Amino acid sequence: MRPFMQNARNEKGGSSVKIIAYVLIFLLLLGGGLGVYYQYFNKAEFTQEEKDAASAIAQNEFNELSTISPEYSLSQQQEALLSLGYEENKKDQATTIYEKKVNNESDFYILLSVQPHETEDHLTRVLIQIFDKEHRAEITQLTNILTWQK
Repeated sequence: MRPFMQNARNEKGGSSVKIIAYVLIFLLLLGGGLGVYYQYFNKAEFTQEEKDAASAIAQNEFNELSTISPEYSLSQQQEALLSLGYEENKKDQATTIYEKKVNNESDFYILLSVQPHETEDHLTRVLIQIFDKEHRAEITQLTNILTWQK
């Protein structure tokens, strides 16, 4: 009778393991569903006026950059960007990302990504992105090329 009792104990222990497994699977499925919802269906919507204002800000930023860049060489690029109020945020092999916080009352912040040009030494590719502070969502972006002093 002893082997029968051991099987009975294993079945009880096995049923609690099954319940824990079912709960974990349910939680994983629930988490995955919520992740999909927030990624695809909970996006910030911006009005055309907000998009136009952000585009104007991006264009003004590029105009400031293109005005100051001929006065600095490529090796002085960081100094030039710091003089415009940008702070270095992240740097990897080819891209340097700068952030500009306009002021505390504004509803946006600016990221500037700078990459060297493939063929010309005095050119850099720039990407200016305007983000909404509240939703941390991109409103608009502008890409162009800056010419630095030779």
